[in-house]
Amino acid sequence: MKLNKARINSLEVQDKDYCVWDSTLPGFGVRVRPSGTKTFILQYRNRFGRLRRYTLGRVGQLTLDQAREEAIRLRGGISLGNDPSEARAQLRKGDTINKLADRYLEDHCEGRCKESTKKAHIWLLDRYIRARFGARKIEELTAQDVADLHRRLKGTPYNANRVLGLVKAMYNKAAEWGLIEAHKNPALPVKPYREQRRQRYLTPEELKGMFRVIDEQERLKLIDPYQAGAIRLLALTGCRLSEILTLTWDAVDLANKRLLLARHKTDAKGLKAIPLNEPAIEVLKQLAKTTKELTDARRRKGENIVANPYVIAGRKEGTHLVNLQKPWARVRKAAELDDVRIHDLRHSFASAAASAGIPLQIIGGLLGHSSPQSTARYAHLAQDPVHQASDAVGALLSNWSTG
Repeated sequence: MKLNKARINSLEVQDKDYCVWDSTLPGFGVRVRPSGTKTFILQYRNRFGRLRRYTLGRVGQLTLDQAREEAIRLRGGISLGNDPSEARAQLRKGDTINKLADRYLEDHCEGRCKESTKKAHIWLLDRYIRARFGARKIEELTAQDVADLHRRLKGTPYNANRVLGLVKAMYNKAAEWGLIEAHKNPALPVKPYREQRRQRYLTPEELKGMFRVIDEQERLKLIDPYQAGAIRLLALTGCRLSEILTLTWDAVDLANKRLLLARHKTDAKGLKAIPLNEPAIEVLKQLAKTTKELTDARRRKGENIVANPYVIAGRKEGTHLVNLQKPWARVRKAAELDDVRIHDLRHSFASAAASAGIPLQIIGGLLGHSSPQSTARYAHLAQDPVHQASDAVGALLSNWSTG
C-alpha cells in the first residue's frame, strides 16, 4: 500500500522497532520505535550487495513528499554506485567544509567550469568561506551562520551574493554525494541582496576621445601595440575581455569578416561567430603586421622562434596577454573616463547598435547572447530612433495642419 499521511499517523507503538514500506517506491518506508519516534528511511543494497538502511529524517520535521523526493534522488545515486550511509559515516569521522570545498573544486569544477570561473571560486573560498567556516564539520553550518556572513558583506552586494551562491552550490553537491540531506542546505533560507545593474555607456564623443588617447599612448610607447589593439577590438566588436585576450589567429576569418570562437561563455551552443566591421578588420591586419615584423626581426637575430598563435601576444613566447587592467587604467585616466570599466566597452558597442535602430534580436547576435533576456537591458536605448521618427512625423503633420 502506498504510504500517505493518514496511514503514517495511524501507526501504533509496539515493543520493538518495526517498519512499514511504501508499495510504489522500493525501499522507502517509515520506522516506528518503541519510544514513539517515527522516521522516514530508505533501505537499499550498495554496490557490494550489502543491505543498508539510511535515515532520511523524522516524520514531522520532514514532510512525506520531501522524504519521497529525497528517497528518489538517493536511489538515483545508489544506482550509480553511491552509498549514502557510507558517506554519512565518513562525515561523522570529520569531513569539514574545507574538505567539501576541495571536493567541489576537484569533482565538480574540474573539467566543467572555465578557468576564470574556477579562479573566482577559489578566491571567494579562500577570502570568505574557508577563513570563517573551513574547520567546521559540514553539518555544523547553520542558516544563521550563512546569513551572518552574508550580512557582513552587505557593503559589497555582488560579493555577498556570489558567496551565498557558492555555499548553496557546494551544499547542493554535498546532498547529491549523500553527505547531507537535501533540505539541510544552510544557504537555502537566505535571500540574496538586490543588485543594482550598472549602466554606463560611452557617448560618441567619449569614444572618439578614447581612440585618440589610445593612438597617442601607443605612439609614445606608453602602451604597446597589443594592449592598444586589445582595447580597440573590445570597443569595435563587443566581445568579452576573455574572448579577445585568448583569441587565436586560426579563429580569425577575414575572408568572411568574422571571428569563430570555440571557447566562450556559451560553449554549449558550439562555435560562436562574431561579425567583423571594417575598423575591426583594420585593427586585426595591423596586429598581424606587427606580429610578423617582430617575429622576422627576432629571426634575423638568429633566434629560432615560431609566430605566436595568439592575436594579443603576451610578453613570453607563445603566450597571450593576461592582464589589461594597467594599460586600461592609463587610457581611462588620460581620456577622463574614470568611472568606465573594460566591460563597459561591450555595453557601449550594444548601445551604439541600439541607438542606430538595429533590432534587439540582431544586437543579441552581434554580442553572442544565448537568450533574449540578456539583450533586453538595451531595449530602452532602442526606443530613441523610434522617438526621433515620431518627432519627425509630428513636425510634418504640424506643418500640414498649419498650411
